[in-house]
Amino acid sequence: MRKFHVRKLLLLPGAGFLAAGLWAIPAQAVHYSPDTPAGASTRRATVNGAVTDDFGKPIAGVTIRRKSGAGTAVTDADGNFSLTAAPGETLVFSHPGFRITEATASAGKEMKVQMLPSLQDSDSVYNILYGQQRKATTVQSIAQLGSRELNRTFSTSLHGMMSGRLAGYNVSYTPGIPGDESFSPNLRGQSPMIMIDGAPARNMTNINPEQIESVTLLKDALATAMYGMRASNGVLLITTRKGDKASGQRISFTAGVGTSQMLKEYKPLSSYDYARLYNEALANDGQPAIYSQQDLDHYRNGTDPYGHPDVDWRKEVLNKNALMQRYDLNISGSRGNARYFVDLNYTNQAGPFKTEGFNKYNTNADMQRYLIRSNVDVQINRSISASLNLAGRIQNNNEPGGFGPSIMQGIHNTPRNAAPVKNPDGSLGGNSSYDTNLYGATVQSGYANLYGRDINAELNIRADLSDITQGLWFRVGGSFYTNFTEYIVRTKQNAVYQLYVDPATGDTSYLKTGEDTDMVNVRDASTTERFFYTDAQLGWTRGSGNHHFNAMIGANYDNRILGSQLPQFFLGTNARLQYDYAEKYLFEAAIGYNGTNRYHPDRRYGAFPAFGIGWNIAKEDFLNKDWLNMLKLRATYGLTGNAFNATRTSGSGESYFVYNQYYVNGTGYSFGNSHSAVTGVREGTLNNPYVSWEKARKFNVGVDVELLDSKLAFTAEYYNDLYFDLLQLRGTNTSLLGIGYPEENIGKQRRKGMEFSATYRGTAGKLSYYASGNLAVYHGVDEFFDETYRPYPWLYRTGNYTGQSYGYIAEGLFQNEAEIDRSAWIDGYRPKPGDIKYKDLNGDNRINAFDQTMITPGKPNINYGLNLGLGWKGFDLAVLIQGVGNRYSTVRMAEFDNNGLGNAWEHHLDRWTPETAASATYPRLTVGTNFNNSRASSYWIRNTSFLRLRNAELGYNLPETFARRFRLASARFFLNGTNLLTWSKFKDTDPENLLGNYPATRVMYAGLTIKL
Repeated sequence: MRKFHVRKLLLLPGAGFLAAGLWAIPAQAVHYSPDTPAGASTRRATVNGAVTDDFGKPIAGVTIRRKSGAGTAVTDADGNFSLTAAPGETLVFSHPGFRITEATASAGKEMKVQMLPSLQDSDSVYNILYGQQRKATTVQSIAQLGSRELNRTFSTSLHGMMSGRLAGYNVSYTPGIPGDESFSPNLRGQSPMIMIDGAPARNMTNINPEQIESVTLLKDALATAMYGMRASNGVLLITTRKGDKASGQRISFTAGVGTSQMLKEYKPLSSYDYARLYNEALANDGQPAIYSQQDLDHYRNGTDPYGHPDVDWRKEVLNKNALMQRYDLNISGSRGNARYFVDLNYTNQAGPFKTEGFNKYNTNADMQRYLIRSNVDVQINRSISASLNLAGRIQNNNEPGGFGPSIMQGIHNTPRNAAPVKNPDGSLGGNSSYDTNLYGATVQSGYANLYGRDINAELNIRADLSDITQGLWFRVGGSFYTNFTEYIVRTKQNAVYQLYVDPATGDTSYLKTGEDTDMVNVRDASTTERFFYTDAQLGWTRGSGNHHFNAMIGANYDNRILGSQLPQFFLGTNARLQYDYAEKYLFEAAIGYNGTNRYHPDRRYGAFPAFGIGWNIAKEDFLNKDWLNMLKLRATYGLTGNAFNATRTSGSGESYFVYNQYYVNGTGYSFGNSHSAVTGVREGTLNNPYVSWEKARKFNVGVDVELLDSKLAFTAEYYNDLYFDLLQLRGTNTSLLGIGYPEENIGKQRRKGMEFSATYRGTAGKLSYYASGNLAVYHGVDEFFDETYRPYPWLYRTGNYTGQSYGYIAEGLFQNEAEIDRSAWIDGYRPKPGDIKYKDLNGDNRINAFDQTMITPGKPNINYGLNLGLGWKGFDLAVLIQGVGNRYSTVRMAEFDNNGLGNAWEHHLDRWTPETAASATYPRLTVGTNFNNSRASSYWIRNTSFLRLRNAELGYNLPETFARRFRLASARFFLNGTNLLTWSKFKDTDPENLLGNYPATRVMYAGLTIKL
């Protein structure tokens, strides 16, 4: 930039311009600039200032630039900066972990600029097994996200917070009462091993997201090989937060309150529709009607609520909304040679059941959870440091004496005309067919408590051995975990009464079913688990010019006792070597050698090697483009194992070693006239002395691209994994042996797929935004499945997609007797019009087991997610959309099941009748089980794919000046919603509640975060 020195013009009072003096002024302090913006002073001066975060702590490494011209500066360790700018012009502040911030330059006083955390966590550094690795030099298949993303989805489980956020990872969710939800994580078709801070995790996936620094998915063989025998399923690595050694104390408190509402579920028929359809079903079965026209009139008109009730059991037993609260307090910082992070969390989630004031105890299904974590790091001397991590959980679950899951199942299965809630005299309604009154089971049957306690302690010591040779280090660590659960049941039974009115006299009486009992106090079950884990590593990190080395060797021992099972241990060693040349050519190799006592001593240990290579083409001179930050090609290959299937459990719940032969209790024998039998002994399931771990050969290739100052990032991966030596029972077993056959390492599956993820981060003035999407396409094929001889190729499972359903191919519904007569004969059954018609695959004019085949479409699984976010001034908005494609499920909610006592739902109104034959979507109605229509067939396969607005959060940060009036570093209000909207072709119920049990919920949540 051209600089102009300025002569200072003196103006003397009363004399006009008498003289002009010229002298030089330092160019860096004041000068004219041709690119000074309009409205700003034309004189540039030195602008000094300091940058802090939302805690008011200094931020080092912030880049400050003039928005309208050249000139930059970077903050030092204390957050201070100095820049030449014109007063009044705009300065832009940027840092990878914070939002782009703009401020107006001011001269003469120090600027104070506060930066808010970025909308999305930075992933420039990955947490891996036993260390960290920069994204630029990584060839492993890794995905990672931080605590800010996790915090936006309300869930009591970490798995629920992660859904839709990472490519290759999806979660199957089974709703349940608070604290009893079931999450089935899936990483490339397998359930991953979970580790927290480098130690195998146990029951701590309900960890508070405020305690988490990052969650990392280790997907391929290279990323997990050091855990060899436990690495085939991948690893979910949780890294907890540490204190910040570069700042003083930080305090953060978050309080949130919200409600949950149940999502769509199967809608039961009214009593009138139920009764008339029941009569129709009986007629289809050739049986007389049980409901008269007078009965139907009473149901339709509601003129006899006690004799002909129409009870909405869901409304009578459940509340529309359930309250939930979450409070979190964490303190972090450093003092002297120590840094610390302490977090306290309390979650209170109320259940949906109604309660009554006459009880002196709680009958709702509530969950109260207390979590605590304390991570302390101490620098003992120049070379030795230590860390002590403590974590604990106290969780109390309460539920009604009728037990929450049973009540929810009863609501689903009980017809609306079963019985009134209460009789005119206040007694509980019921009868011999429906002897459980759901209202009584909810509020008059006592309660049950489940108590859970977890304690985890970790101690790690690290020594810097650079005095021996530069870059040498040693680490040793150990952890102990124990949990205790206890189930206390305090329940009682209630009699139910059926009102009877004498038609002649009008007198009333009650028929009693069951008995009222006193409350019992039973310790139903208790379990204790204990885990001890220790490991050690010796590492060496060295760089020389363009050559960079990172090597380590280690050993670990994991001993676990699960309840009454026999102890199991894993013992092994591992090693890793990483090398890169100028971050251009990359190489990494890893190996694990370990074993477990579940296998025969002669065949207990195995080696699991893996390696990977990478090439960052963007570093080449021939492709030196400013706009291209990374173009990295990478590939990995390796062998991993799975020993989690090594433990088998007997009928009494005791674990045993599969390679040993066991004898179990057999038939009792009586001798002489004695009435007491002597217990016999018989041979148990055959042993398999050659049983071994399951194995996988994994191949992964990927490309990572970053453009435009890393604003745009893209990753694509392809994997092809062969799982072999899978434990299976032989299909050719014969029952002539008289005892069970053992599982053998004979199965083989191919699992392969593609994963894509892309992120764009940008700014437009004071608006910052990002869009991040992920897509995973996966399928598995059973390459070998030992099965008995089958005469037709379509009967075989081998060669088909893994996890498919098998049955008959449906060809619609029979419309008349003539069609039945000219169709294939169904073995053992004469169909009627309105029954399902099946395809005769082998052409023998008979429908039997030889006509069964795969009935679900052979399509790969598709999972995807889209994260959108923006920030403007103090506002921020984050949206998560999650979807599942090619999801096909067997859905059959049968009418009048359970020997005619079952419920019926709205979709049964579309049943086949002679009048609705052309438009019917459901077979003719029957009472109880229909031999033909209840068979597994393609008729009941539904496309249950869905797209869900999984989460949305709107936040507002109070202006810094306003927050400081209350002596706060920052304050943020937020509104949050989970499971807000759902789009699906399947309309009968929510696609995550296909069985009609406890429904999925929508959570609306509001809160405040303050930082001191």
